[in-house]
Amino acid sequence: MRQEIFRVTENIVAIQQKYRVVRDIVQDMDVPDFLWESGYFEDLNSNERKKYIVFRCSDFDMDAYLHEPSCYDERLPYFSIIVSLVVLSKYLYFLQEQESKYYTDSIVSQEQVLPKEKDESVETTPAKIVGKSNPFKSTLKANEIKLLTECVNEANMFTTTVSTKILTDFFNCKLDGVLKVNNTRLLAYLMMQLSCYNYIVYEWQSVIANNKLILKKIKGEPLTRTDLSSATDQAKNIYPKGYEIIDKYIKQLQKG
Repeated sequence: MRQEIFRVTENIVAIQQKYRVVRDIVQDMDVPDFLWESGYFEDLNSNERKKYIVFRCSDFDMDAYLHEPSCYDERLPYFSIIVSLVVLSKYLYFLQEQESKYYTDSIVSQEQVLPKEKDESVETTPAKIVGKSNPFKSTLKANEIKLLTECVNEANMFTTTVSTKILTDFFNCKLDGVLKVNNTRLLAYLMMQLSCYNYIVYEWQSVIANNKLILKKIKGEPLTRTDLSSATDQAKNIYPKGYEIIDKYIKQLQKG
């Protein structure tokens, strides 16, 4: 299954690299009428936009399309490419969900066969754990979080402007609410960079997912580890829009 995930991911990345105009389709495909409402339509040149505008839906012949998927690419630029990209992306999501379910079931099965060490006849008082919780294993100082706050706001990382306190609470997993992401790949790119330079733990995807810190922009559901893993795989191969802003601030972080 892991090999199939890699294969599909490589195909998606190859399409995005060859046809830059469709690079954001994966992020916007759950938006109703995403061809018109996403950034895709704006990335087309004027002649390509005009072709979409004048095309009549009644002219679409499904039999002809099924026989040759690219038959409408002249009248509807990149149409077959978009369909392939959406199908591959949904297939990748399905594979990742199955992989996640498989590993979850495996862990549960292992736990069930472990012998119980607890003497159920003896009542125990839960131990009080002292000290400060730090799931992200963050080494970020106050001035560095302030710099990152400027970074995420300049990059429009979230649907709202965040303060230094909000970002501090985020890294402490003590948000008074949740954040909603604008671009999951850009978020993954930032967290990946912070992890690479040991500012946060390598398993940051699990921390975000387990603590339900961030919501998806479209569906409003908490980002899962699968969502973040997929976004990270894509961000490694094709940089998301706005990555240069993150690179600029990461360099400042390294300078101290």
